[in-house]
Amino acid sequence: MSAGDMTLALRLRSFEHASGCAPRGGEPSERMWWAVLPRLAAAAVTFKVGLQGATSGVHVAGSFQGWDPAATALQDADLDGIYETTLDIPAGWYEFKFINGSTWDEAEYVPAGCSEIETGRGNRYISVADAEDQEYHVCFGACSPCAELAKCKELNCPAGFALKAAALESVSDSEADCCEAIGNDLAGLVVRSAGWSDGNRAEFWLNGALLYATGDRGMTVVELLPDSTVKMTKTFDTYADSSGLEAYLPTVAAGNVLMLAAADEASAAFSPEAKSLVAEFGASQIQLLSYRSSYAFIGRKTDGNPETLAEVLLPEGGGHAVAVARISVAVQETPTCDMGGAAPPMSGTLEAGGNLLLEDCRYKVWQFPDAGASCVSGSWVVATGSSNALLTWNTLLMILAPAQAGEMRSGRFGGAHLLDAVVEDGVIIHYNTVRSSLSACIQSSADGGANETECRQAYAEALAEAPAPGPRRTRLTMFLSFFWARTATALGLVEASQAWATAEVFMLVQVVAWYVVCNGIKFNGCPRKNLLEVSEDDAIDMFRGEMGAVLDLLAPFCGPGGRAGVRGCGIATNSWSSPGATLLATFERFNNEITQAMAPRKTATFRYLDIFALGASMPEETLSGHGSQILQLWTWQALLGTFCTSPPTGQLVRFEGPLCWRAASTDIETCKSYSQYQGTSLWQCMNSVLCEMKVEDAETTEMTTTSLPLVFEPVDGGEDRACRGENAGDNRAEYYTVISATLENCKQSCLDNEACVGVEYSSNRCELWTRPNGIGSSIALASFLCLRLADRAASTTTTASTTTLDLSVLFEPVDGGSGHACRGAAASDNRPEYYYVISGRDLRGHRV
Repeated sequence: MSAGDMTLALRLRSFEHASGCAPRGGEPSERMWWAVLPRLAAAAVTFKVGLQGATSGVHVAGSFQGWDPAATALQDADLDGIYETTLDIPAGWYEFKFINGSTWDEAEYVPAGCSEIETGRGNRYISVADAEDQEYHVCFGACSPCAELAKCKELNCPAGFALKAAALESVSDSEADCCEAIGNDLAGLVVRSAGWSDGNRAEFWLNGALLYATGDRGMTVVELLPDSTVKMTKTFDTYADSSGLEAYLPTVAAGNVLMLAAADEASAAFSPEAKSLVAEFGASQIQLLSYRSSYAFIGRKTDGNPETLAEVLLPEGGGHAVAVARISVAVQETPTCDMGGAAPPMSGTLEAGGNLLLEDCRYKVWQFPDAGASCVSGSWVVATGSSNALLTWNTLLMILAPAQAGEMRSGRFGGAHLLDAVVEDGVIIHYNTVRSSLSACIQSSADGGANETECRQAYAEALAEAPAPGPRRTRLTMFLSFFWARTATALGLVEASQAWATAEVFMLVQVVAWYVVCNGIKFNGCPRKNLLEVSEDDAIDMFRGEMGAVLDLLAPFCGPGGRAGVRGCGIATNSWSSPGATLLATFERFNNEITQAMAPRKTATFRYLDIFALGASMPEETLSGHGSQILQLWTWQALLGTFCTSPPTGQLVRFEGPLCWRAASTDIETCKSYSQYQGTSLWQCMNSVLCEMKVEDAETTEMTTTSLPLVFEPVDGGEDRACRGENAGDNRAEYYTVISATLENCKQSCLDNEACVGVEYSSNRCELWTRPNGIGSSIALASFLCLRLADRAASTTTTASTTTLDLSVLFEPVDGGSGHACRGAAASDNRPEYYYVISGRDLRGHRV
């Protein structure tokens, strides 16, 4: 290059805008300078860029064409995913970027390894020699052609396999080259991190299964127990504040595995204290975390030195940080909790997927409506207490009659002194209430209602209207019992019932809350005014005396030979509430009275149930002092374990329903049947729509089928798309049901449901779409996947344990099928957006 050419190159660079664009207009002298530049001999420069995925029209913009993002298009004539154009460009130094679209918002982020560094603008650069043709070929957002990029680290291995640490930088995308099988005594972990400029993603994988993924800003944490069970997943917004992460990290028990991944931007408020705490797990590069870094870490804090399993930190533009590790796991089945004792275990940990680990054991669980319904068939389940006991009663009613779960029925969430229902074969055949408008039953004294004799008579008349018992009938009766006297009334009425004398009785008693509501909260609506005025010590004395009298009546009722002598009774503490330190201490004082009173009384049929501890195992599943359906369902599994005679069906479960979790109840509109009524609370809403508890590891659940993904097709490309109905704004709650599941289980659940038309999936959140007109549209939403079920007019054979799809009805060969690869309109029409690639495997994770 001549001295004059070099001067020209430097002058061209000095006029480029700081954002990477050319000056727009400029001073008159600048425009004149451009006009008088000598015309240099041009060279043919071919720009080639590979794109993996959907495109919106590919362009190149640079100092050689005025930095116009829409002026210079690239074409993929042979449909190989590589877009190119050839331009005649005068000799000189130029900067440019590729654009997947036609605006600067769609421009690539160029890695530091191939961007110009003098100005710090992050553009690509090229030096064009006089009349010397050349080619510039890269992958979009990378420094090399797509074929030369490390593909192994981006590969998702099949279930039961994990990435080979030694192969992460391999250009191969073969499972054989990149993945290896994991033995039963090992867990293969993969953590991927992408900062904002590199894809904005945090992913966590275990043995080929996606545990969790998010694009939320900050540092995401996944904590594993020593047996590789997920204990917790959470994103801490360390761009804004790291105090939450600082509070959490010291709670991780020695021996647990900590996995971290940054997304978006995680460094701005990541304090030195937080970095020191992460270092206790073996991290060293965390100290170098910077703006929009990609950071992936796997480590373990031990009683001795911390154990660094894997750590990768890349600067902005450096691509995905991928950490891979193997951990040893104890191959042993978690023992079954002893549920038949006088005080079944209740304290433990709710794991990320909703499974409950209690004092190093797990409940044997009953799946409704089958095993659970048979467990209570022919019995009379009686509950006494206030709103939380009412929710527990309502949950059992919903799971015994799922088709009627959402029906608006009087008293379901308050407004009735008594509720009485009979369910047979999944149908509510009787439902009756004594409304709260009956003034005689207002519980205004230590002895009961304003006129307890009149109230008792009204109850007796209502109870007498129930149909006779039967082997397939279950009776559910709820006595609203703010104070202990009403439980005594319930006890007498059940004992006096001749019509249901042959039915075995189980009785749940939970009488605490209103003593605290009246005396601790000083609620003006308290019907016992004396409790508003006395000290807490005096209220405790009153509670102790009233409780003791009723427990003395219950002991023979619940003992051998008593009315509930077979199924038994459960005397429960109050449900978990986190109202603040002072009020929490009050709840604990009253609960402690129950604990002490039951200590000498409890037996195998007169049980002490610490429901408060159960709720503390899942504190985020409480809203305004009331449990979500997750808590209610686990409460019933604890209760069933105390009196069921039919065999349970497994230990591990998943939950299906839009309002299973407390976090799902953020909008009153999610419960359509009840939101129309003024005064509906969110705690009522979140218990109004059925949540189903499904056993995942039942021994009788075995399925044989061909690879599931074959019957699903992506909607508008599928990846990073959320499903919609008729148009982008059509997303009614009745179109789908939400369950917690892996992607494979999500698809299987859809195939098991004849009404299902497709699925939307993101990070173990699965929407089963049942819209009659199908999934008609989608919207762009990062980390989501929208799949439509293909024509399912297939022959399906189902037995008690096996489901087989006849795929010959679903598929037909193209041009003979065998030995042919699919194409679009022509033999060369093979655009990447037409398909997506998966790893073939059957339902149990085996390759096919």
